Amino acid sequence: MDREGKEILAVLRRAIKGEWDGYHFYVEAAERSADPAGQGTFRSLAGAEEEHLHLLLVEHQSLSTGQGWMDPDEAMTREIEVDITKPLPGEEFALPAESPFAATWAAYEVDGLSGDLAALEFGMEMERDFYKMYQEAAEQAEDLLARQAYEFLMKEENKHFKLLRDAYDYLSDNEHWWDDWELPFFEG
Repeated sequence: MDREGKEILAVLRRAIKGEWDGYHFYVEAAERSADPAGQGTFRSLAGAEEEHLHLLLVEHQSLSTGQGWMDPDEAMTREIEVDITKPLPGEEFALPAESPFAATWAAYEVDGLSGDLAALEFGMEMERDFYKMYQEAAEQAEDLLARQAYEFLMKEENKHFKLLRDAYDYLSDNEHWWDDWELPFFEG
């Protein structure tokens, strides 16, 4: 594999690691949230991160075997087992001993509202970072299918950011999660 191919796979591995971390963050936030609406929001986001992992793993597999980039829609339908504990064969991801989420989890010790707000803030920061990573990759991608995959992921991260921001604004203003009839249109 040439240098460019190795660089592309390195970008995909970084993206896979980021989505893997995001998945674990949202799963734990769902477990820590005392509110069913908060739990559902965080679980929904974890599920989306798992879908992103699926896309990235399929693209990584296709590129690693010399088949090139796949159409993102086709990649999403390709059968591949997504093992959240081991995103890449031979490469193990583990949360560090000192969790990057420690400050967020500490807010739950104050009260549930503080914890949920901290989790929403951290989630917004994470989604913003993912967006920037995909934006940079899209700008440098020469392959049309690569750009389409990165742009799809950018749209997804933007959607997540908006959901988190809306939830944060509502929760901080009202001191409770939205009711069923108040859900943002893309979640409700």
